[in-house]
Amino acid sequence: MTEYKERVTAPDRRKLRGLKQYKDLSAEEFNELMDRQELDVAPSKSFENRIERKLKKFEEDYDLSDMKFNDTETLRALAQALITLEDLEQYTYKLRAEGISLDNLTLLDKVTQQMSALRKDISKMQDDLKISRKIRKSDEETNVATFIEKLQEKAKRFYESKMTYIFCPKCSMLLGTTWFNWPDENNKLQFTCNRLLDTGEHCKHKFTATPLAFYCQGKKSGSLFN
Repeated sequence: MTEYKERVTAPDRRKLRGLKQYKDLSAEEFNELMDRQELDVAPSKSFENRIERKLKKFEEDYDLSDMKFNDTETLRALAQALITLEDLEQYTYKLRAEGISLDNLTLLDKVTQQMSALRKDISKMQDDLKISRKIRKSDEETNVATFIEKLQEKAKRFYESKMTYIFCPKCSMLLGTTWFNWPDENNKLQFTCNRLLDTGEHCKHKFTATPLAFYCQGKKSGSLFN
C-alpha cells in the first residue's frame, strides 16, 4: 500500500464550508461543529492519526498495493468521511442526551440530514473503489454462478464421454443410452425397435447390442449393435 505522508496543515474552514454536509448549517452552527470536531491546527496530528488507523483497517481487508493516485485520494477522503460520520453520530448522541427541546431540535434535524448526505457520499466512494458490500456480494454471486456453470459443463462432458448411444440399425432411432462399467467384457443387450414409421407400421427390428461390437464414447452419431 502507498505510504501516506502526515498532513499537519489546518483545514481551511472556508473550503469546508462549501461541502454538501455543511451547506445547510448556519455560521454559528458550522463553527460550533468545527470546534467540536477540533479541526484546528493543534489537533491536526490527532486527526491524521485517526485517518491512518482507518486506512490500516482497509488495508487489512483489501489489496491496496496497486492503487493509483486518484484511488488513494478517494480512499483517504472515504476515511475522513467515515471519521466525520462517527463524530456527527457522537454529536447527535450528546444532543439527545441533553434532551430534545426547541433549542436543539432544529440543529439535530440539520445534523441528521448531513449525516444522511454523508452516508450517500460514503456509499458512492465505496462504489468507486469497488469495496461496497453490494459489489462484493455481487462478485461473490458471480463467482459462485460461474463455478456452478463450469461444474455442470464438466459433468456433462464426463457423462457424454462415458455413455454409449444405441441406435436402431434399420431406422436410426435412438433407443437408449447406457454406461458399461466393463466395456471389454462380452455384455449383450437385446432391443426391439418400436418406432412408428411413416407407413403407419412399427419398425419392430430386433438386434443385439454389445460393447465389443461398437463402443461409442460420447458420439451421438454412432451406433452400437450386431
